[in-house]
This record gives sequence, C-alpha cells and structure tokens, in this order.
Amino acid sequence: MATGTVKVWSKANGFGWIQPDSGGNRVYVHKSGIERRIADRAAWLEPGEKVEYQIGQREKGPAAINVKLYDPVAAAEPAPAESTPDEAETGDTEQPA
Repeated sequence: MATGTVKVWSKANGFGWIQPDSGGNRVYVHKSGIERRIADRAAWLEPGEKVEYQIGQREKGPAAINVKLYDPVAAAEPAPAESTPDEAETGDTEQPA
C-alpha cells in the first residue's frame, strides 16, 4: 500500500487530497474511499494525518481507495512466512534429500 499525508480535506464536501510519500502528484480522495473506522469519526480526515491507501479508478479518474490511518507498528512487522502446500498439510518443514 502507498502512504502519504492528507494535505486538504473538505468536511462540507467529503473529499480532499493526499500527498504521496513517494512524491509526484497529489491523489484525490473521496469519503467513499475511506475505511469505515475512519468514516465513523466526526471529522473524517484531517490535514496532516498520515494515511495508507491504494489507487483505484473513479468516474473522473484515479483516486485513493481503502484509505486508513497509517500504523507504523503494523507497517514495521515482517510479513508471516508462507508455507508450501506440503507444509500446510503435513506440518513437515524438512526439505527432501
């Protein structure tokens, strides 16, 4: 997921702009693209908040979707190692000789 900072948020209109951490053009965000936990807050998003998001397609072009507040602890945790189908079925982690 991409990360960025909310630069502008219009409470009255329910949309704003995110400046990506990677640089480049700012990304449009509509209230419909915000994860429910944030949407339940009275203010939705606030300028200066750090968020993570994906890029999706809206009628008028690209926009941020699946927007959620950035959690640096969760982002720093290593992804769990994936097991092979054999390991998942048998629990065997030894490689054949």
